[in-house]
Amino acid sequence: MLKAAVIRQATPGDWMELGSLQARSYHDAYRGLLPNAFLNRVTAESRQSGCRERLRDEMNYIAILLVDKRPVGYMSLRFPSDGQAEAGEITALYLLREYWGHGLGTRLIAWGLERLRDYGCTTAGLWVLEKNAGARRFYERQGFRPDGQQRVILRGDEFVQLRYEKEIRL
Repeated sequence: MLKAAVIRQATPGDWMELGSLQARSYHDAYRGLLPNAFLNRVTAESRQSGCRERLRDEMNYIAILLVDKRPVGYMSLRFPSDGQAEAGEITALYLLREYWGHGLGTRLIAWGLERLRDYGCTTAGLWVLEKNAGARRFYERQGFRPDGQQRVILRGDEFVQLRYEKEIRL
């Protein structure tokens, strides 16, 4: 049974913990889906410098999920620029594997959608790896649907991502 879970906005001082969390949860999410040679380059150190920069950028909003004061998940949001004030984006959502299946991802999504709604967004989009069936099912249970857009990303090889979207009611 999980004890108290808290979601809060990450602060610049969280860069070190967040980098470690990102590396570990990324491995949990993509083991068996992305090449090991690529995953081996994803380390706490390689993520920490990026976290330091992202936590300074006001257009990126990063939240940390704490269970018993321990970081176990995070999500990143991108608020729209002035010309596209209706569409926000979830740019990342990851949990440590041992916390999957406890409703924490659903709590993170709800929390993030509320932030986007508060910002004035009417839709939320995200990109998901085409071959990540588990993540696709999760997002579909949250009400996200493919919008027909695709892109190819390079993660040691080429992979297709699908764009999902959900309407946010104000």
